[in-house]
Formats: sequence, structure tokens, C-alpha cells
Amino acid sequence: MNATGIASLGGMLRQSFRFSRFTTLRCPSFRATRSRVRCGCIAGLVALGLEATSVIAADPTTVPLLRLETGMHTAMIRRIATDAAGRFAVTASDDKTARVWEVATGRLVQVLRPPQDVGHEGKLFAVALSPDGATVAVGGWTGWVWDQQHSIYLFDRESGRLLRRLPGLPDVINHLAFSPDGRWLAASLGDGGIRVFDAASGRETGSDPDYGSDSYSAHFSPDSRRLLTTCYDGQVRLYAVEDTGLRKLAGVSSSAGKRPYAARFSPDGRSVAVGFRDTTTVQVLDASTLAETARPSVEGVGSGDLSSVEWTANGRYLVAGGAWALGAGGKWPLRLWPVGQWSSYRDVLVSNDVVMDLAPLPGGGLLFGAGDPAWGVLDAEGQVQVRQDHVLADLRGSGDELRLSSDAHRVRFGYKPWGEDPRSFDLDTRTLGPDDVSLAPARTKAPGLRIENWRNRLIPTLNGRPLALREYERSRSLAIAPDGQRFALGAEWALRLFDREGKELWSKSAPDAVWAVNISGDSRFVVAGYGDGTIRWHRLSDGQEVLAFFPHADRERWIVWTPEGFFDASPGAEELIGYHLNRGRDSEGEFVSALQLREVFYQPGLIAHRLDADGDQLMAKAVSKLGDVRKLLATKASLTPEVTLVSPLEVSGEEEVTITVRVSDQGGGIGTVVFYIDDKPQERLPARQSAGTPDAPVSRTFALPPGVRRFEVAATNRAGVEGNRKSVTATLTGPTRDEALFILAVGVESYKDPKLKLLHSVSDAQRIAEEIAARARPLFKRGVFTTVLKDQQATLSGIEASFAKLKGELKPQDTLVLFLAGHGEAPLEKGYTFLPWDFQRGAPGDAGEGLSERRLRAILEQAPSQTLLLLDTCDAGGAERMIEDAYKRLHGLTQQVLIGASRRGELAREGYEGHGVFTAALLRTLQRKPDFEDDRTLGVKEISVFVEKEVQRISKQMPGNYLQKVTGFL
Repeated sequence: MNATGIASLGGMLRQSFRFSRFTTLRCPSFRATRSRVRCGCIAGLVALGLEATSVIAADPTTVPLLRLETGMHTAMIRRIATDAAGRFAVTASDDKTARVWEVATGRLVQVLRPPQDVGHEGKLFAVALSPDGATVAVGGWTGWVWDQQHSIYLFDRESGRLLRRLPGLPDVINHLAFSPDGRWLAASLGDGGIRVFDAASGRETGSDPDYGSDSYSAHFSPDSRRLLTTCYDGQVRLYAVEDTGLRKLAGVSSSAGKRPYAARFSPDGRSVAVGFRDTTTVQVLDASTLAETARPSVEGVGSGDLSSVEWTANGRYLVAGGAWALGAGGKWPLRLWPVGQWSSYRDVLVSNDVVMDLAPLPGGGLLFGAGDPAWGVLDAEGQVQVRQDHVLADLRGSGDELRLSSDAHRVRFGYKPWGEDPRSFDLDTRTLGPDDVSLAPARTKAPGLRIENWRNRLIPTLNGRPLALREYERSRSLAIAPDGQRFALGAEWALRLFDREGKELWSKSAPDAVWAVNISGDSRFVVAGYGDGTIRWHRLSDGQEVLAFFPHADRERWIVWTPEGFFDASPGAEELIGYHLNRGRDSEGEFVSALQLREVFYQPGLIAHRLDADGDQLMAKAVSKLGDVRKLLATKASLTPEVTLVSPLEVSGEEEVTITVRVSDQGGGIGTVVFYIDDKPQERLPARQSAGTPDAPVSRTFALPPGVRRFEVAATNRAGVEGNRKSVTATLTGPTRDEALFILAVGVESYKDPKLKLLHSVSDAQRIAEEIAARARPLFKRGVFTTVLKDQQATLSGIEASFAKLKGELKPQDTLVLFLAGHGEAPLEKGYTFLPWDFQRGAPGDAGEGLSERRLRAILEQAPSQTLLLLDTCDAGGAERMIEDAYKRLHGLTQQVLIGASRRGELAREGYEGHGVFTAALLRTLQRKPDFEDDRTLGVKEISVFVEKEVQRISKQMPGNYLQKVTGFL
């Protein structure tokens, strides 16, 4: 095939993926009703599964619902709305959230979370913002699961609180509109006609249920006295809006198309524009009679539609967009006609997918929402000023982009469609790296298995016989098992496994279209890439999901998690997932991010071994010890304390500021109150100090160097789940103060337990303290202060008491170096532990705990932000292979600089020039001559690089063929 042929084929594939369509869904629990909903490339609307409809619940589920939270929608944007002043944009999405944005900057200011469930329940097809910008109305597939009726939810835009629910609607809400005077709220329904409510009281004031099909548009005239609607029965209807109800003025069946989708009054109220779903024609009608007055030119539009129409507020342009074929440069366009000059037009490229909705801004600008998902702002000249694009990896392709290692520990994928911009993720090291072409693509052919029509077709076949899918469901991807006896079929709404006779062995509902699928070479896992940008591992035997991975589109952040809630994440990625918790049908949902669960569920070591042969046993052990997030969050114990600021939002002082809050128990108890400064935890107060009585005030005073700092205060419940943080901005105006360096070096070799004896740890601690102090004295004006604890001095109480003494002398601008030499280990249930001199394995209380991660973290949280942690420890006693993971846990929470002597599963060796290998390498690094005479400093990044090279050089010289590797988190 030549280049032209390849390009044409690519265009055809893109069309087959991207073309928007209407799908009729028939649901037994809807009895005689039906709902037609619009679908797009990122998230086609899923035919209801049994889990969503076969059981009618009395109230919203209390089961935690895992959700991605990227700061942007993760499924198509259905609608977009604004206030009269054009200050805010509100978007509604299939991802079951509405989001409030600042139009001028594109900044996200609020996330609205209605009650929701699995399946369709909670998908938002409609949104409207009151003219004053105070109230957001949302609707869609909202409330059916528990009410067998649909509801409109009214939210307070600023706080995100659910103010009121308007129940009793017989079908899904497809469109919402406030009248310009703010008095009325209109709703267009699927097969239920039109409803009008008094916006202040929520009382229904008018309706017309006599519609022959679904309505997708309701729009008030500029004077709020007329209402214009569309319906798929072919009619455009016009009403007078009166205190006594709706009075029908006109209704016409258009000759231009059979499915009028959107109809909008012009700014002067004299004309109406209509866009259709079944044709590219756009009509202009007289607003009084609904007689046609013009058909703007659609030259060059070709196939598709211009179903979304809008007038600019200054009356200069009529604008239309929709499922119009791709424009140049891979963008989807809007067409702009100068009003009255219907043969003239200009096309503007705005999105990467179907334009779903338009909304006018004051002055002639325009908002658009698209299926990417994306939204943006056009100025009065039709130029894109702001655009928020999706942040998902686009896993669509031709079949071989998702590749695996034989054990499924490594996966290769593309951030862009058809495998473009490929990367690979290694579960063993939890690293995101370059493309790994050695990994195996999915197998799509095997002797005796003729599987056809499986790529983007409605009826895939096996040896000429149809494979059973749901009605209207398209097959998307295929992978055949290595033994040729089974194959996985990824489709629009489910992932399925069949045997070679075509019998379905299992089916699992998909979070989105299954764009890619593969089966590991060891036949243990089916790995699927979904339309929500996630890659998920399922057991081949039963389809059960065991692991999921989400790579952010910034190519840096990622998070990987298990259904039980355990996770690992790159720095800054802990908030990319979380759990939606329903709080009843009349309350907004609560979102608990993985960051709030970090205290218990951040378990990188467990994640690294989840796919091992004993992964199920490790998981069972972890759940037994630590719990399951789904059970934890489903109980009253998940309720987090409420923190209320007593201090003003902005405080100031010369050299110190005081922050005061009140903490209220909401039912889950009060564990600790945490004060953060610039995202770093500074102080963690136990419950007995933080809230001795209900709503007790909690105050803390902080001495800080000059500058502006962001304080945040949060409280955990007794289960360790952290609530929402409250923020205060603090400005310090005092003079700059001199800095000091504090060194706390600990070396243990002659342990109380003789079985733990080492050789060089004491001398390591002494020499490191001396060398760092000598090098640092010229750099710290207030001085260098050294404490060295050796053997019997380095008991657990001795270490903690020495730090407590140092803490009284530390200032915020100071630097702390903490060096630990001795034994270290990292069992799964404890995380990293340094063994002090008096450690006794298995003993109760402090003696058996050692300087655990919990205790070490408490030290680091109270240390200054400039802290260097040096760990020269090995994995004594053959504990779990998780030293590196434990180091990462400490680094990720405290944001300190960390250099460790060994990596996961590796020993820190002794016996080189009277020191451990790591200490010897560190000493050589500190004693290096500067590259330039005037360069007397050595940064921690340089130290890490030099130490790593030196450790490898030394270990190569030692017997045993053992290459020691350094761990560094900077």
C-alpha cells in the first residue's frame, strides 16, 4: 500500500472511531419507556448491565465507587452553560460530574458530585447556570436506580452543596435552561415532553407531555416570555410562558430534517436557528410563526451534522458544530455565518472530537464543549482563547499497540491513538520508561480460529458464526490465548472471554470501551486498555480485576492500584484516583482521594508483587492486616472530621503566625489534626491534644522566615482517613535569619541481640558526622551542631530523645542531616524500620517495634523542610524485598531528600577500608576536590550521582560478584 492509501485507510479508521451517533437503549426496568442518548469517541453510552438496573434500591448505594480525578473530565462533555455575566462556565459529563470553571483563566473552581451508582446512574446529560451565577441545575440519568423516576439536582455553585432535588420526572433529562430573568427552569426529557419549574421554589408550573419522541432542547426568548423546544418527532414547538402554565403558540414539522436537535432564539428574539441530527442543514425561522426564512450555506460540510447551533450575543454570527467530518489538522470545526449573509461563512477548528454544545458569552464570545472531552472559549472574532483538553492516554488502535511481557509485569502502550508516542511501564520497579519494542503484541490469529469482523463491528464472528454481544454493542479488540483454546474480546460495554467453540466463559462490565486487549504469555492475565485511559489486569481464569494503572497525559504522573484500595504513585499523583461516597439522595456526594488514604493504603511493595504467583496470598494477608478500602469507606467510620477555620483566610506577622481551627467529629471519630506548610506536614497532633472536647479550638504558632506561605489544616478520623484541608495564606515580614546545620548520626554494630552484630556502623556514623561538619562550617553562619549516638546510646528512646532536644533548637531556615547506620528491614505490614541497639524481634511494645516508619515519619514531619536522610542499612533477617519501597514511602510523604545504601532485595555491604560500602563511597564524594577553585559547595543531587557511581565502582572490586546499587529520592 502506498502512502496515499495508508493515509486514506487511517482517515477511515478515525471516522469509524470518532463518528458520533444516536443509540436507542431499551431497558426492562423502564417498562414502556425508552431513552435515546448521544454517544461519542471517549465514552459511548453503555447499554445497561444487570448490576445497574435489575435491582431497584431504596437509597443510593453506600458502596464506594472508584473514580478518576484528573482535574478535568474523563468522559465526553455533553453540555456547557454560563451565567449572564460570562464569569463561569459549567460543564456536564458522562463521568458523572459537573465542573465549574473560571472563563477568563480556564481554572477549575468547583466539582459538583450528584448521587450516583454503577452503570448509567449519575451520568449528566444537561446543565444550566442561573443568570446570577449562584445556582447550577444538572440532570441526566439521575435518580432512576432508587426512585424509578428521574430528578434534577440544584447545586450551590460556590460551595458545591446540593440545595434541592426536583424529583418525579418520567425519563432522562436531556437539556436544562434557565430563563434570562432567572424565574423559570425548563427541562427537556426523553419521551417525557417538557417541564417548567419555578426556579425559586422548585414547584412545577407548566408541562407538555404530548411529545412523540425525545426532546433535546429548550430555550427561552430574551424577554423570558416564550419557550422554544425541539423533538425527534420532527416538530419545533413554541410556547408562551405564563404564571398559569405553558400555552402552545405554534408547532411545525420541518421540511429540512426529521430530527431537530437544538433550537435557539436570536439575541433580538426575532429569529430562531435550528440544527438537526439527521442532516447537515441548518434552518433560520421566524420566531413568531416558525416559518423558514433562510438556510445558511453548508457547502463543503459533507456527511455528519451541524446539530449544535448558537447565536453570538452581539448578533453578528450564527454558529454551528456537531458530528461534522474532521477538518484539516485533525480538528473538528465550527461554522460561522455573518447574520444575514447566509452564503458567506468561515470555519474555525476548535476540538479533537464532536462539538456537543455551544453557549454565548457577553460581547460576542462563545463557549464550546466537545467529546474529547474538551471545552474552550472563542473570542468575538472566532479565535480560540482558552481550551481545556483531556488528560487521558488515548488507547485506541489497530490491535498491536498494547504489548506485554510474558508475566504481564511490563506493559507497553501509546499516549496517542494507534500507538503513537509509546511508553512502557515496569511494575517491578514502578517506573514509566521509553518504548519497549521487545514486548509481545496481542495474538489475533490461531489454527482453527477464524475470528472476523471483530474490529469496530457490530457482529463479530467465529468460524462464520456470530458471537453474542449486546444490542448495538460494537466489538473493538481481540487477543487469543497462547494455547489457542480461549480468546478475549473487548467491546463497547464489556470484556469477554470465549472458548474456541464460541461459548462465553465470563463477561465483565467495562468502565469504557475496551480499545485494546492482550493475554500474557504465561496465560494468567487478560490486560485491557479502556476508553477512560486506564489499563487493567484481569485474571484469565475468572475475569476478576486485580490491578489497574492510569498514566496521566503529562507523561510523568501515574498511579497503580488494586480493587482493595492499595496503591503506588509517582510524586504528585496520589490525587488522580479516589472514591465517590453517596451521602443520600438529597446530599452531594463526597470524594475521598487516594492521598487522603495514604496513611494505610499506600503500599508500593504490595503493588510490586501483586502479579506474582503468590500475589493473591499477599493480598489476603494485607487485607487481613490493613483492611479493604471498600469496606472501610462503606461504614460510618469513613466519615472524616470537619475542620472550621477560626483564623482569617489571610494572616501576617513579623517572625511567627498563629493558626486556629475548630475540629468537629462527624461520626468517624477524630484521629489527628495535621498542619501543612506549602504541602509539607509540619505537625501532627493526636486526638487527645487536638480535640479534647467537641468543636474544641486548636491553635498552633509557627516561627517562619520571611515570605508568603500556604498553611493547610486537616483532620483524620480514627481509621486514618484524612478529611478536606482548609487553607490560610500567611505573610511573614521579619528579617532574614542566619542558618545552622544540625547533624544527628546514629551507628549500631554491637547490638543487645548478638545475632544482629555488625562491624563498621559506629565508625561510619562518626566519620560521616565529622566530614559533613568540616565541609559545612564555612557555609552556615549560626554554626554546625553535631550529635553522634553509638551502640548503647542508640536505643529507641535515646534516638527519639536526641531528636526532641534538637527540635527545640531547630529553626525553620535550618538544615538537618539524619544518618542511620545499622540494620534495616521492611516487612509488608510495617514498612521501613531501622533497628536500634535495644531492638528485640517479636517483643511487645517499643522493643519489638524499633524505629519504625511510623516513628521515623513523625521525626521527619517535625524536621525543617531542608532535611537530608542518609540510610546505610541492609535487609537483616531476610525480610521482604521492599527496602526501596519503604524509602519511597518516606520520601513521598515528607518531601525530604533521601539517599539510601541499597535497593529492593539487596544488601548494604560492609568491609571496605573499615567502612560499609555506602559510607566509604559517601566519604570519598564529600572529600572530592571542587571542579573549580571558587566552587566550595556540593549539592545533594551531585552527592547522589557521585555516591551511586562510587558504590558501583567499589562493589565491583569486592569478591562475590555483587553489584550494590544506591536508592535516591531528590
